[in-house]
Amino acid sequence: MNHEEAKFLLRAGRPHGQDADDPALAGALALAERDPVLGAWLARERAFDLVMTEKLAAIAPPADLRAAILAGARATPAGRAWWRQPAWLALAASVALLLAVGAGLRLRGGAGAPVNFAAFAADDMLHGQHGGAGEVMGAMQVLLGQPATRLGGGLPVDFAALEATGCRTLSFDGHPVMEICFQRAGAQYHLYLARAGDLPAVAAAGPEYAEAGGAAVAAWRDEKFAYAVAGTGGLDALKRLL
Repeated sequence: MNHEEAKFLLRAGRPHGQDADDPALAGALALAERDPVLGAWLARERAFDLVMTEKLAAIAPPADLRAAILAGARATPAGRAWWRQPAWLALAASVALLLAVGAGLRLRGGAGAPVNFAAFAADDMLHGQHGGAGEVMGAMQVLLGQPATRLGGGLPVDFAALEATGCRTLSFDGHPVMEICFQRAGAQYHLYLARAGDLPAVAAAGPEYAEAGGAAVAAWRDEKFAYAVAGTGGLDALKRLL
């Protein structure tokens, strides 16, 4: 199975991983786990699908759309071309609206943009297989769990040591991302770290906040690293960490 064949199959999967046990996708998913390029592509697709689902769920069609379509169908003179009938024109307008929403999300959520890195973090927090080990990661967990530690103030991160000693490593946009799980005030959080040069589009001026799939996420960047922290305690609790 090559990349294009795998992508064709993986596009049929739902973004939350509900189809992980589907035999039809097993080979493609296994290839994505072994191949970092395909794995990064799958992470981006799932992140976009997650955001797209949230945005489309928030769109309410006009209350009288169904009635307007039916009325237009009844009023259509015999012999008019089907593609010029009001019912089909209304349907086409609805499809155009959905495509415009999708295009807008693609433009605002290009590779490495805050919305995509945040969505990537939210999706992994909710559905990823978490783990990792190592003395360096353990020390970071202790630090992050301290009430006085502010994540936005610059953290003493040794990225190479985390990567080399067992911290869980993911791939986003083809670049390594470290995940560190920690607890604060009884709540569970997940911090995702990447080198700043790998994700230059992540906001440097200050945290970008988002909510997706029940997760609250903040994404930001300093001179050395790009960060995303995700939790399920809401935006207010998340902001207190920064």
